[in-house]
Amino acid sequence: MQRYFIEESLTIGQQVILDADITHHVYDVMRGKTGEHILLVDTKQQVYLASLAAKQGSFGMAIIDSEIEHQSEFPISEVAIACGLSKNDKLEWIVQKATECGMTQFYPLTLKRDVMKWPGEKATKRMMRLQKIAQEAAEQSHRVHIPTINELSSLKQLINLADDYTIKLIAYEETAKSGQHAQLKEALIHLKASDRLLMVFGSEGGLNPEEVSQLEEAGFICCSLGPRILRAETAPVYFLSALSYQLEL
Repeated sequence: MQRYFIEESLTIGQQVILDADITHHVYDVMRGKTGEHILLVDTKQQVYLASLAAKQGSFGMAIIDSEIEHQSEFPISEVAIACGLSKNDKLEWIVQKATECGMTQFYPLTLKRDVMKWPGEKATKRMMRLQKIAQEAAEQSHRVHIPTINELSSLKQLINLADDYTIKLIAYEETAKSGQHAQLKEALIHLKASDRLLMVFGSEGGLNPEEVSQLEEAGFICCSLGPRILRAETAPVYFLSALSYQLEL
């Protein structure tokens, strides 16, 4: 059953006007018919079963039938991913798959070894595109929360906002190469429901040693993601899978 996010608080029996994007997907793409059901998630992250009604003009309509019990988010306060700028569509892939795997915040990050650059207006367009991808992935994976795609950050800006996080980690391949594989496991074992976790990943060129030192001085802990060196787009998904195993399975 298709799931969509609604920018309002819903109640049982309410008639809802569906926005243009949802209307197009429900009636044109999915060929939805009057009386068929969809799921709607409101601003309180509550899921509702809704029945489609006939369109009014160019907008679709739905009637809220009942609340649906749900459990689709990590049992900790926040899971944030910060990534360097990878080329082509790799960052889009990361956002899509990380959303499916439970990410709640995403920070695109400018690093010294980045191949890509996002000047001015390009950064705004890319972030809007990533936010749309995150919403679609959240709907597909039956989340109740759409990850926030934050503005492009420098390493200094990321370090300044990192004070809000209780667990701060770095995926660093030199830690893996040295055979130190215990740090991630130790961090995940001791997670509490109130924790806010931030994990930093490099782009294809990895993290510069100076950048790693700056992060460590700010309280970040270097972690290995196992004995194999992973691609930039694989590492965040590997990490979120390990987190899911520890917290949910």
